Amino acid sequence: MNYLTRYAPLLLLLACYGSLTSETYAQSLQDTLHEVQVSDRAQVQDARAGFTAGQQVQTISSVYKEVYQVQSLAGLLSQQTPVFIKSYGVNSMATLSFRGASAAQSAVLWNGVPILNPALGVADISLLNTGLFDRISLQYGSAAALYGSGNVGGALMLERNVPDFSPGRSLRATIGGGSFGRRDLQLAGQWQQRRWSVGLKTFYQQAANDFNYINNLGQEERLPNARLKAGGVLASVDYDLSRRPGDKTELLSLDLWFQQYRREIPPALFESGSVKRQTDASFRSFAEWQKTLDRSHFYVRASYNREFLRYQDGVVLPDNKNNMTQYYQELGWKYSLNKASGNPAFLHELLVFSPLQFAVAEGENISKSETQLRPALVATYSIRTPNDKLKANAALRQEWINGDAAPLLPGIGAAWRFFEKTRQLSSVSWQLRANVQRTYRFPTLNELYYFPGGNKDLKPEQGWNQDAGYTFTFRLAGAADATRSRLLFSHDLAAFNRNIKDWIYWLGGAIWTPYNIAEVHSRGLETDNKIEYLAGSCKLHFGLRSAYVISTSEASYLPNDGSKGKQVPYVPRYNGQFNLGFTWAGCFVNYNHTYTGYRFTTIDESQFLEPYNTGNLQVMYTFTRAAYTLKAAAQVQNLWNTAYEVVSARPMPGRYFLFSLQLGLKG
Repeated sequence: MNYLTRYAPLLLLLACYGSLTSETYAQSLQDTLHEVQVSDRAQVQDARAGFTAGQQVQTISSVYKEVYQVQSLAGLLSQQTPVFIKSYGVNSMATLSFRGASAAQSAVLWNGVPILNPALGVADISLLNTGLFDRISLQYGSAAALYGSGNVGGALMLERNVPDFSPGRSLRATIGGGSFGRRDLQLAGQWQQRRWSVGLKTFYQQAANDFNYINNLGQEERLPNARLKAGGVLASVDYDLSRRPGDKTELLSLDLWFQQYRREIPPALFESGSVKRQTDASFRSFAEWQKTLDRSHFYVRASYNREFLRYQDGVVLPDNKNNMTQYYQELGWKYSLNKASGNPAFLHELLVFSPLQFAVAEGENISKSETQLRPALVATYSIRTPNDKLKANAALRQEWINGDAAPLLPGIGAAWRFFEKTRQLSSVSWQLRANVQRTYRFPTLNELYYFPGGNKDLKPEQGWNQDAGYTFTFRLAGAADATRSRLLFSHDLAAFNRNIKDWIYWLGGAIWTPYNIAEVHSRGLETDNKIEYLAGSCKLHFGLRSAYVISTSEASYLPNDGSKGKQVPYVPRYNGQFNLGFTWAGCFVNYNHTYTGYRFTTIDESQFLEPYNTGNLQVMYTFTRAAYTLKAAAQVQNLWNTAYEVVSARPMPGRYFLFSLQLGLKG
């Protein structure tokens, strides 16, 4: 009877599904508005996280993760980061572009394991649900020595929290809906004892996506063949093998993740109709053992990923099936060169690890079953002061691809907080950083063996990446409570430069084929500015991010192609967004505005897409009681009803609405 009373609100919430809303999750909204990086090394799953000095890392704050919880990562990143998201329209692929890099040059890591499609060499982030991940962060610039040879432009890192094994349980349920037949359902629960932690996250989504758009004749019509049904589950189990429960000196972790998307692909503006359908199913697993001694940390991780893609297109490709399999393993040892006793001026750490990646692609778009074996050996060294005022690291990676040695990949980075002054109610700090990396990317199985159109004569991409920047932070505490910031101002500026030889780019008409462009030079500036002001119980926030990217072809192997000195297609020169809003009495209100500049669609800049602006309004209210938390959220996406295309001939939806209701219980 007690359980019935306790969980009655949850049963009532689930019974309402079918008429409600879309979005949001857990945690208090107070004091979480600004983005912060995780400083507690014990909570970071990936041992490599402590060896990234000099690199710019942006961690999505918990409040924005809640706001976009039932949306894909494509929606979150396009509105909250300067990364360009190349979306091919509703129910179609969306890929990352860091600092003018191609999608194949951008890594996606799940708990430190690459989850790019092993055949395509890219990750479709429209298939990644935001609510599945505890921590979402982006690393800007190359880190090929640390994260692998394909990391040229940057990396998206998806991680889960390390459990604290505090006895207890929690349950969260979210139901949502919105325009164009949108329905969402999410359930998440966690159970913990002194040595065990078990978590489960599930989601279901369906949508008709039948919005109105203007066709090539200037007529308004409803988008056909655009229905979506998707669902997935992510289960995690952790066991504390330590001698004393709670020490977490020896942990065993297991994650199992399955999802399936069934989507109809609507016609492009140049098509009279479409009967295209696509099914994307994936099974991903992750297992890790880690043990910490006085000065050493050992870990072994393994991952088996299986992806299935079925594409149907009437008579042209009536039933096209492709399977991709990837196995990944990594053995690592981190060692502190300092003794446990003493008060050293510098702390020294060494990390040595050996990753191995094996991929198999087979199906009707591959002439035969093709494989790629990529073992590697990596060593990295870190030095820092105990207060992290000065940090530096150097790394070296040797990789082999199907038995052939790739070039050595060195990398070095440093960060120096050269100015820091603290008074009774204020503090000012100024930090410089710099990073230099050699980059290398071997062609993917898709680029080499796709049928028809693959090119076995492709050369690997290689070059150098340099970036530098600074971060300025000013805090002013309140007179009544010196522990709370009354005013926070931060300003970050990053400059980058990258030269890549033998850049791979797809060209064609009826049949598309990848070619090497002799050399591409990418350079630019990024800014990140934030202001927060606490007025009584109301916190005001403003954030502005911008990116200026010049990515031009400096030489070409193709005669008279007109690409020399021209911007690489689908790399906007200007890109930016801002957030403006407040938090008060459990209510969070935010207006988000994004701007995307010209995108050239041809290598000679003869055709382009116009810039566009979109506005998005987000409101969330949190009602908290001892036994439960209730959250209601509403959003207006594309508030100004802008007609735009991210990719040519693929219309995006106009103004639409999202609503959600969430109940969280703890016991």
